[in-house]
Amino acid sequence: MPLKTHLYALFASTAILSAASAQNAPSIATGRYSGTLRGSSFSGVTDVSRISGNADISALSDRPGVFKVELRFSMSSIGSESAAMSFLQWSISPGRCGSRIQLLLAPTELPGIEVRPGGNAEVAWQGPINLAANAGYQVVVLNGGTGQQNIVACGNLKYSESKK
Repeated sequence: MPLKTHLYALFASTAILSAASAQNAPSIATGRYSGTLRGSSFSGVTDVSRISGNADISALSDRPGVFKVELRFSMSSIGSESAAMSFLQWSISPGRCGSRIQLLLAPTELPGIEVRPGGNAEVAWQGPINLAANAGYQVVVLNGGTGQQNIVACGNLKYSESKK
């Protein structure tokens, strides 16, 4: 085979491999994730059936990879455990609610959620998060630790591309 043919073949295979890997590489999210928070408990100790709320996570258009996170929820009276749930932590994990959590952000480095008398709470935070477009994520609210057994609320996040 002439050298020219080898070079064309090499160029073509390199272009095909580059295009294939670019299609498989996750793209950085530039849109918005949102979801509904619902009470959940892996330990079975906490009655979380009366926790509900929402989560909104929006990419900042002027800072790629930086997101604004807003969580709002309320808790109806949950008995004697209300006082123990006055300060909660949160984070984001790949996957859906009920799957094993792998926290993308350390809850101890995020602002905590102070639950007001009456059960309403909200938190807002802005910072870098490694989120890929169209990947599945969950936001978890934690009480008394950062393990699976400490989850008191969870929300599956749905991605929507930003409107330009």
